[in-house]
Amino acid sequence: MGLMWFLMGMGTTAALWGFLCLRGRYQLGWKANLGLFSSFGFAWICIGWSWGSFAEGEPQSGAMGLISFGLPALVLFVMSWQKFIQPNRRV
Repeated sequence: MGLMWFLMGMGTTAALWGFLCLRGRYQLGWKANLGLFSSFGFAWICIGWSWGSFAEGEPQSGAMGLISFGLPALVLFVMSWQKFIQPNRRV
């Protein structure tokens, strides 16, 4: 479990770094920020829930976490990218 928390911390740092790079290339409004942060939150919960469930020997709960939190994270990210981020590219 210690490895999970370490890797989630590294993932959080990488996501923050990616957000700062995105902010430099695209003009992000409040809708884009909300979409990115909520998709990150869902992805973080998905990883923690699924990894913890698989580590405790509950594969059905881990699969439910992947579907319940991973799918909304992907959908939110893709919709935020297409609607709010990509059209506002800085030249």
